[in-house]
Amino acid sequence: MMEPMGSWRSKPWLLWALLMVPAAATIAGIGTYTRVLGPEDPPRPGREDLVGRYEDGHGGAVTLKADGTAVLSGVEYVKDDGPGEVVMDRCEDRDANWSFNESRPRWSHVVSIGTACGGGMNWIQWDVIGSPSAPEIVYYVGGVGYAGDQRVFTRR
Repeated sequence: MMEPMGSWRSKPWLLWALLMVPAAATIAGIGTYTRVLGPEDPPRPGREDLVGRYEDGHGGAVTLKADGTAVLSGVEYVKDDGPGEVVMDRCEDRDANWSFNESRPRWSHVVSIGTACGGGMNWIQWDVIGSPSAPEIVYYVGGVGYAGDQRVFTRR
């Protein structure tokens, strides 16, 4: 019996092509995600690269020490003075602790700074950007999403 002219059975290469395209796309996606394929990630700062003094150009400074301690001076933060009331304040000469959280793949590194600014112990997340020779840490004064309240601290 003869197959109809438009049947896929008369064109076996078509079936293989339809199966290979999604398989190739899946392999390419996995390779790109794991960085086997695609450009190499630029070097990102590690914990040892972050030790030093950082300033934000708005009167704020952070000193990260190799032993895991830090000093915050003039760093702005949002002080909650009750329901619906938000007041800006500055953290002046406060001792703190810090830790470095490296992500894999290396898309975003975070410095967590524990300080008693505003009463009680608060851990603040700071994003790490830049290169190992010129790291920068980014802090969102009111938390992520507050427009205009981003502070970029550069090492001095």
